[in-house]
Amino acid sequence: MRAKEWIEQAKRTISSAEHSIAGGYFEDACFLAHHAALLGAMALATRRSIVDTGSSVYFILSKVDNATKDILHKARMLDTFYLPSRFPYCFEKGTPKDYFDEDTAKEAIVNAKAILGFIEEELG
Repeated sequence: MRAKEWIEQAKRTISSAEHSIAGGYFEDACFLAHHAALLGAMALATRRSIVDTGSSVYFILSKVDNATKDILHKARMLDTFYLPSRFPYCFEKGTPKDYFDEDTAKEAIVNAKAILGFIEEELG
């Protein structure tokens, strides 16, 4: 497993999320924050031989013994963005752009960075 490269891509994805905020694409920033955390979680899961993965950062990290309550909370929050940040059918009216704001996007990025920090520590 090339965990270092997965983490490198995760960090690049966070950078992309930050650029999305600068452009006012808050829904994209939330999706990208989730995606960055997922890339990191997959790197850790693969390193630890965890085969039951998927797109939930929370469920992947919940299989890691050292995952703290705070990290798992951040993962749950990011998981809530996986579909609604991309698909209009998740809302009765409007599109994702109507439901995501700058504060939410910034919080998503902070959470993704915290998760990546935890993962990097675990990977050594």
